[in-house]
Amino acid sequence: MSHFLDQLCKFLMPLQFAFLRIFTFLIIVSTSMPLAAKAQEQKWVAETFSLLSNLIDEQRMIPVSNENALDTEIPGGFVKLIVSLPVTVQNVEIIPRHTSVMCSYQAVREGNRIPVTCYRMLTHEKYDFRISARVYDRQGGLGIPADRQKSNGALQADHAKELQLVIENVEAVSGRARRTTRIELPSAHNKTNSRLVVFGMGRIVQLMF
Repeated sequence: MSHFLDQLCKFLMPLQFAFLRIFTFLIIVSTSMPLAAKAQEQKWVAETFSLLSNLIDEQRMIPVSNENALDTEIPGGFVKLIVSLPVTVQNVEIIPRHTSVMCSYQAVREGNRIPVTCYRMLTHEKYDFRISARVYDRQGGLGIPADRQKSNGALQADHAKELQLVIENVEAVSGRARRTTRIELPSAHNKTNSRLVVFGMGRIVQLMF
């Protein structure tokens, strides 16, 4: 019986080492993959931060048009803008054509313009930018020009107007892999240090600039 156990141990010994090697390999792979993803994520965050920061500093006018009509008689009005031309920064297309921009306006009365503020951009590639932006007409006037005024003073504006969007701040960016990158960028009038906080795959990474 002891001879049989000795032979069995000799047979199983190489298998134990083999299983140990496989187990060690799996541990190395499982730990290195998040590190590689983390490095790639940080690179993407830094590049996105730089491009958006340049775009904000330039105060560039982004051509857009409103997809729906506006009526300030309705409180908490919503308007969707569509980016007319791709936005390129340093030869990198950061905002593609047909990107959707979500905006809101208040129930104003009187005047001939409707002030509009925008808070979100969604690309067809499923990038999600949380922004602060204002809308101007093609001549640089703030707000969307009204086409008519109701008897109660409420303003109306038709759809498909040629407008311009100016991004003043970017608060967060979400990527295609459901990663959320918190970006605190300086506005055009507030040149302070910025912090990037990356949320992804259970990790929080802070980058100071």
